[in-house]
Amino acid sequence: MTGKEVVAGLDVGTSSMVAVVTRVADPERASGIGWCPSVGMRKGIVVDLEGAAQAVRRAVEMAQEAAGFRVGAVCVGFSGHGVNVLTRHADIIIGHGRKITSGDVADLRQTLRQVEVPVGRRVLQVLPVEFMIDGVPRRDSPIDCTGSRLSMQARVVTVDSQVIDQLIATVEAAGLRVAEVVLNPLVLAQEVLSTVERELGAVLVDLGGGTTAVTFFKGGTLVDMTVIPVGGEHITSDLAIGVRTSLDAAEKVKRETGLLPQETVWVELPTMGGQASRRASLATIRQIIESRVLEILDLIKQSIDRLVRGNALPGGVVLAGGGSCLRGLPDLASRVLQLPVRVATTEPDWQIARFLARRAAAGVARGENHRLAVAAGEFRLGPRGVRQIFAHIRRSYPHGSGTDG
Repeated sequence: MTGKEVVAGLDVGTSSMVAVVTRVADPERASGIGWCPSVGMRKGIVVDLEGAAQAVRRAVEMAQEAAGFRVGAVCVGFSGHGVNVLTRHADIIIGHGRKITSGDVADLRQTLRQVEVPVGRRVLQVLPVEFMIDGVPRRDSPIDCTGSRLSMQARVVTVDSQVIDQLIATVEAAGLRVAEVVLNPLVLAQEVLSTVERELGAVLVDLGGGTTAVTFFKGGTLVDMTVIPVGGEHITSDLAIGVRTSLDAAEKVKRETGLLPQETVWVELPTMGGQASRRASLATIRQIIESRVLEILDLIKQSIDRLVRGNALPGGVVLAGGGSCLRGLPDLASRVLQLPVRVATTEPDWQIARFLARRAAAGVARGENHRLAVAAGEFRLGPRGVRQIFAHIRRSYPHGSGTDG
């Protein structure tokens, strides 16, 4: 199988590295999935290149083994820490009577990629908002239309250069080539927000392990975003300290208890050393969880108020990521945020990596990338094998927070 036939997505998160290998001809089906606990990551940023590279390598090797293909390059997604969104315009002269081509649109994008940004920042993505042909607005593609001047308004996404450099260096240190770096919230929004939500106005909240990305969409595209340096791990760690148990036990009881009332009163938990057990009050557990969740929701509300700036949000708030699985969270979030809240129904464990792989497959299909993988055999993983891998990941990784990117 050639490099044009196999692609991979890699979600680099604070809690985990998740890799998905898929075939261009069948992007909806994951051929191989790999997972590894994150090492060398803090709040969505690489702080130990060697440790993070080892975690990336293990995740990709697991995916390769399951798929039967050796991955050469990956589409990498990250949380969006340090991102800033600018609105910019550009225009070019087409010439009288000539049809607009895809090359003209590419020229506009390239012009906007070269806009002046502060020292230490770089342009990561250019997202078209609206085109104008001879001053007449046009929301759909201008290709094949006739005009003398083409203009484009776009969101220019800039990022801290050091953050991206460290991320790319980490993946390369794992022996891989980076085909593209993208924002996880943008990839996630394409999958979990409806067209109506993106058009009329909605906020996507990606609750990860170490970070929470809050992204505002309206008019069919990104408007602005911010990343809060707190996530599900903070709830777990506070709970572990509060009831004096291990992180694994705190994570388990957090998921089982959530924010809902419980019929039982006490629960047996291992001590921090794991050599004994002790009784803990479920009322106390729930109180700790609720206190930490309320703090995070308050930060989310402040972020929404700042990003939306008085705009209506008919689409409300959509919660995604591992942290969104907390029982009772939608009702509490709706009361605190004073907005309609729903939870995205996609699997949180591997969804971002799968979406990244699908994006890479679409790029290859359009001829944008040519060598994303090299063959390592003709083994094909059937549906039963895929289900087994999913079950393995869920058993090995109950946290489900691989979307803080």
